[in-house]
Amino acid sequence: MSEHGFGAITGSAYMAVVVFLFVIAAAFLVLALVGPYRLYWRSRPQAARQPSDAALTAGRVVAFGIAGVFVFGGCSVQAGIDERTWSASEVREAAEEAAESLADESQIRSDPTDGYASLIEAGVTKAGEGEGPSYGVSVERAGGGNDYEISADGAGTVCMHVTEEESAEGGVFVPGADGGSSGSIPEYDLTATVEGGAC
Repeated sequence: MSEHGFGAITGSAYMAVVVFLFVIAAAFLVLALVGPYRLYWRSRPQAARQPSDAALTAGRVVAFGIAGVFVFGGCSVQAGIDERTWSASEVREAAEEAAESLADESQIRSDPTDGYASLIEAGVTKAGEGEGPSYGVSVERAGGGNDYEISADGAGTVCMHVTEEESAEGGVFVPGADGGSSGSIPEYDLTATVEGGAC
């Protein structure tokens, strides 16, 4: 079974747990509102010994408390699901934040094969902390240009277009091996835009 398929099954199992917890919470909430003994004692003979008002009130308080525990458990599991999965909007937001971060400082032109894919992946992973697992982020260069397809766990795909311009601040100074000649590696200012869908 593929990793994506396993993740989908796991997500479904978590959602089933969330639904179960909320259903149990709803049942106890009904008990608290209706009264745990009201319907039962109405069906009993009038001569039967009925619980006191204090006992009924205590039962309702306990039912409310148990319902609250199950609601808290359901919310906690739901929060865990959100941290383990990406949504299409979260992928888009992380990519846009990563695009803005590319302009923070000049960059040296990367490996011609990889381009800026590794840099973008690091930026998306950082921007998406708490939104989904970092291992789910994937950045692939589209063709040989500066377009990059970004996805995360199959939740959604966006295209980032990077434009580079040689920095006016110069480059990185590289001393010569013999101590005489020297050179510099040019740096580039990057700007990026993000669009929905594949490149």
